[in-house]
Amino acid sequence: MQHNGDSSPLDVIRAARSLWLAAETNAELDQVESLYRKALTSKTHDDSGQPPNKKRKSQNILSQDEYRQASEQLALLLCQSGRCKKAKKPLTVLGFTCRLAGKVLDYPTVNNECQTVTKRDDSKPIPCQIIDGFSSKMELDRLRLVFSSLTASYWTTHNYRVEPPSPYFSYVIPLGEIRAHTQPDKSKYGFIGGLIEKILGCPVLIAKFPALSEAKYVEMRAHNRPHASGHQLHFDSDDEGRGGVRNPIISTILYVSADDHGDCTGGPSLVTNQKVDSERLASRGWLSHPKSKRLVAFDGRYLHGVIPGKGVCTKDSRRVTLMFAFWKDLRVRRGIGPGSARPFPVKKGSNKIPEWAKMLTDPVEAGAIQNPCQTCTPPIELDVIYETLDGKPWKKTEMPSYDEVFQGF
Repeated sequence: MQHNGDSSPLDVIRAARSLWLAAETNAELDQVESLYRKALTSKTHDDSGQPPNKKRKSQNILSQDEYRQASEQLALLLCQSGRCKKAKKPLTVLGFTCRLAGKVLDYPTVNNECQTVTKRDDSKPIPCQIIDGFSSKMELDRLRLVFSSLTASYWTTHNYRVEPPSPYFSYVIPLGEIRAHTQPDKSKYGFIGGLIEKILGCPVLIAKFPALSEAKYVEMRAHNRPHASGHQLHFDSDDEGRGGVRNPIISTILYVSADDHGDCTGGPSLVTNQKVDSERLASRGWLSHPKSKRLVAFDGRYLHGVIPGKGVCTKDSRRVTLMFAFWKDLRVRRGIGPGSARPFPVKKGSNKIPEWAKMLTDPVEAGAIQNPCQTCTPPIELDVIYETLDGKPWKKTEMPSYDEVFQGF
C-alpha cells in the first residue's frame, strides 16, 4: 500500500502492516517502525495524553481500537528486535501488567535449535515431541500441491485469509472408516487416510502418548501464513470452546513449508505447561521451528500458539502447516459452507467433491506411505514464558486478566 504526506494515520498504519508482512530487508523493517511512530505521533489523542475515543471523529484521528492496535504492533516490533525495555511505556499506557518474555518473542534462531536456552528440568515430563524426517518426499510433494499456493482450491473454497482472519473451519474423519481398510490404496480416504494411519502407528508417539490408542476421530485443519504472522496462544477445543472447553488427546503439526535453501519461514510453535484449570500463568515452554518434513505432537490439554516470525524472510515464502487433532469423542457438525468439525468430503457414487479433497483422497500405491529415517529432536526449552514490563520473571500467584497480558499478536 502506497502512502504520502497527505495520508491519514489509518492509511499509514495499514501501509506499515502491509510492508511488514512483505519485508525482505532490515531497512524495510526500519521503515515499518517509522510509519507506526508517524501514525501514533499524529493528532491521535486529546491533551490528556490518553488514547482516543472509541469512535473516530475524523479521518485524521485514530479510533481507540486503531490506536491500540498500532501501539501493540510497534511494541511487538521492539520486543522482537531486542528492545523490550523501550516497549514498557506504550504497554503501560495500554493497561498491560505483563507480557510474553523476551526469550519467547525474540526467540532463539533455527541455527541454535539443538541448544537449550535454559537448564533442562528432566524431573518433569515434556508435553511435546518433535520428529524430524517424518514425511517422505512423496508425501510432502502431495501436501504442497494441496496447501502451498494461496490460489489452491483448499484456500479459495474457504475464502481463507490471515488478516483479518477467516472464520474457523475444520474437517473430521471417524478413524473407524480409515481402519476399515488395511490397504491405503483401497481406502476411500486414500492418501490422507494413509498419512493419518502413519501418525497413529508411529512407535515414538505411541510410547509418548499412550491415550492415543483411544482416539476415535481425527480433526484436520491447515494454515498458510506470511513470515510475520502468528497465532495467539490458545487451547485446542471442540467447536472453539462453545459450551465448555474439551481438549483433544493430542494435536499434531506437519510443516509443509519449503526450506530447501535453508530458509526458515515463520516463527516457532510454542507449547507451554499451562492448562485450562491452571491457577497461574505458564512457567515453562517448548519451541519448535518450522522445518520441512518435521512433525510436532503435543498433549492437547496445553496452551500453545505460533510466535510471529522476527526479522525478514525470503520473498513470497509462507509458513504452511497441516494440523491433526485426535479425539476420543467429537461431534461431527454438518452444515452449509465452512465451519467447525464438518464431515470430510469423500466420493460417494456420482457426487462431486472439492478439488482439494480429491487430491487428498486419491489412492496411492501400496507402500507409498513411507517411513523414512526419522530423528527425535529435543525442543528448545524455556524456563520463563511471561515477564513483568520491566523484564523480570512473572512470579505473582494470581492469574492476571486476559487483557492485562501482552502477546503482541
